[in-house]
Amino acid sequence: MTSHSEAARFGWLKPDVLSIAAGALLAAVAPLERFDYVARGLTASALADDAPSAQVLLVTASPEALRDGLCERSLPGLLERGRARGALLVPPADAFCGGGAADGVRAPATAAAPAVRLPPGLLRLSAGEVVGFFALTSEARAAELGALGVSAAPWVLKKAPQSVPAVSLRDLADGQVPANALAGRVAVVAVGSGGVPPQAVATSALPPAKGVAAVLGGLLDGGRRAAAPAWAPALFVLLAGGFVWLARRRYGSLVATTALFLATFALAAGQSALAARVEASLLPLPSTLFGLGIAFAGVMILRGLGVQRAVDRAAELIQRAALFRMQGVHTLRDEEFWPRVARLAEQAHPADLVLVAELPAGSWHLRFWNDRRDGESLVAERRHDVRRPPYSSEQGVPAIRLARRFLTKQDMPAVVVPLIAFGEIEGYVFFCGPVAEQTFSREPERAENVGRELALLLRRKRLARTAEAGADEARAGHTPTDDLVEGARVALDDLQLFGSMLRNAPVGLLYADAFGDVRFVAPEFAKWLRARDVTVPLEGASAALPPGSLTLGDVLGATSASGAAVSLSSVMSSDEGIELSVTAPEPAVLSVRPLRRESDGSSWIAGYVAALIPVKQPAPVSGNVRPLAARDATDPLCAFQLGDVVADAVASAARATGRAVRLEPIRGATHALGHRGELAQVLEAFLTDVASRGLPGHGPVVSVREAPQGVQLSILDVGFGLGLPESALQRVLTAPGSAPAGLEPLGRLILAVEDSHGQAELKTNDGWGITLTVTLLRAHPRVGAAVHEGGKPAAQQNVIAIGRASPK
Repeated sequence: MTSHSEAARFGWLKPDVLSIAAGALLAAVAPLERFDYVARGLTASALADDAPSAQVLLVTASPEALRDGLCERSLPGLLERGRARGALLVPPADAFCGGGAADGVRAPATAAAPAVRLPPGLLRLSAGEVVGFFALTSEARAAELGALGVSAAPWVLKKAPQSVPAVSLRDLADGQVPANALAGRVAVVAVGSGGVPPQAVATSALPPAKGVAAVLGGLLDGGRRAAAPAWAPALFVLLAGGFVWLARRRYGSLVATTALFLATFALAAGQSALAARVEASLLPLPSTLFGLGIAFAGVMILRGLGVQRAVDRAAELIQRAALFRMQGVHTLRDEEFWPRVARLAEQAHPADLVLVAELPAGSWHLRFWNDRRDGESLVAERRHDVRRPPYSSEQGVPAIRLARRFLTKQDMPAVVVPLIAFGEIEGYVFFCGPVAEQTFSREPERAENVGRELALLLRRKRLARTAEAGADEARAGHTPTDDLVEGARVALDDLQLFGSMLRNAPVGLLYADAFGDVRFVAPEFAKWLRARDVTVPLEGASAALPPGSLTLGDVLGATSASGAAVSLSSVMSSDEGIELSVTAPEPAVLSVRPLRRESDGSSWIAGYVAALIPVKQPAPVSGNVRPLAARDATDPLCAFQLGDVVADAVASAARATGRAVRLEPIRGATHALGHRGELAQVLEAFLTDVASRGLPGHGPVVSVREAPQGVQLSILDVGFGLGLPESALQRVLTAPGSAPAGLEPLGRLILAVEDSHGQAELKTNDGWGITLTVTLLRAHPRVGAAVHEGGKPAAQQNVIAIGRASPK
């Protein structure tokens, strides 16, 4: 009872309510401080006052006037005569407008209006614009800045740049502008361009002078602004979140989304209205919007999470069923269906080129499809009328025939095969090229069989499309429930396909559900069970057995005759399953294993699968068959660098014969797979024999390179090949173990190459000798290193050092 009352007491703590509270807390904390600062500056700049400023006057001086000392001579007098409030010198003008003021020293006590240099750290910038002033309590000029009205103000509703009056210092000094224009104003003195008309004086000032004058004018007119208290954005998020929650609960998601946009608009409008009238009114807009987004996400997503989860699960099942539906011919788009038909025809009948053509309903003209670009342009006959040759005979009867001038390539024949199903032409397939002609002349029935099966495939596609179109018209306003029903229908089709697969499996298969009831059994398995006196019920239309008609225990009990019966518990306890040897009626292996599924850290058995695999008896060994001798274990098949082996063999052959054996530069890493010891021995013997028998000055030339087929070793020998008959070469290649006299080293080399899974090729060069090309498998050696006791890595057999060795 207590737990029930506590649940009722805290029942309002729902995910959507908690998300609104979390959004309000985030808005109060304002985690997006940098973006909030920029947003406050943009808000203050957007609310700039267009009324002319009566507190600030922008005075510009050209660089020439500053260098002539005009500012230093005339500015103090102008400020005194004009009864100005003071002057704020913006760098670099401060260096030319009075040494004392420029250096930051107090102006003389007799000076009526102070001229104060603008400190570098005074300005607050946001998005490249001046938005306010920092506090300078430790500065010696704080008093003078205070006299000018400059005080700490984070953000200011500044004056618009065009609303700040501006004059030229030259005009003031020459009397063209009366000095009383400075009366009661703060003169912001800055560098500007000379020789500009009076109306362009304000725009000629260099930055940041215009921004300083605009911000100072707004500050003196009461435009000081500060951040709003933390409770203001939190309260707004609570109210807006509750508004969205109520709209979602009463009217649905669409109205709730509209409420969110209204709340966002109210936030922007309220910020503008408050900032124009209240000092502490600048809200952290990005943080507030972020908190509002958290509240909206909780209201829209968390509240409908259960329903959405069910919908997503149903959509996932439909999507899985759609993967099988894509295999249906009527569900494929024509751009995908017809190229697949062409590829199927190419697999069934040899041809250099395959074209397919569709005969649309109610038409006599073909439409060509194939997986080649512009395949129709290869056809010379442009009318594509099936009532005329070569699509039909002279009498208008469609039949398989060989056409000679069907393609633009006049020398390429084409076998024209009409696709006829139940007396109706569905399309045509064209097998082009000499290969197709030879196959057709040798096996004419092959084209007929392919054409019949393709015609049935096309007819099935057309009829299914027609039926599907009628069903769509009948249910024009279908709902998501209809999609679920369609998905269930497809799942049933897949179940029937699964049953057909079991019935036609080449081995015996069986499936049992989680209760141990056999639901599917293949004919081979059923035959084995009946041979052991187990009653197997007849399968239904979907190949599924009714529950309880046959159990997995009955199947396991059928092995008792062989003395190897097991219980179902032994299968349950083994993830890998069990395997039983049975002898009657034929030797086989019965494999049974559970199908497990895992979720939330636990696993359970979702079913069982069994296979009956026949065991073939080994054929007796004939008396005239000699087993292969085992290779010496000291020379295993390994990865090695062929270039090193060849280099050593070339050097040994040159030393043994005293004749030059040339080695071309080795190209590539030449990592090969083979028996290194045997190859090195027979290669050295072969090169020694070739070099000793060759003509003086015409020694063999050896090269090693990487090729697409593998690692190739080529040996060109001119002297050894003179007068060598073609029959001798052929005999060495055919029977290297019985090579003619004098060619035994070559035969042993070929045998060693073949033992290493490589191949050898001999080529005569029209009296210029022979070329022996050896191709070995390319290897990719693993990189590994052992460590000696001294800490240095030790070389291993499968490690190849790259680069020069460091000096010891």
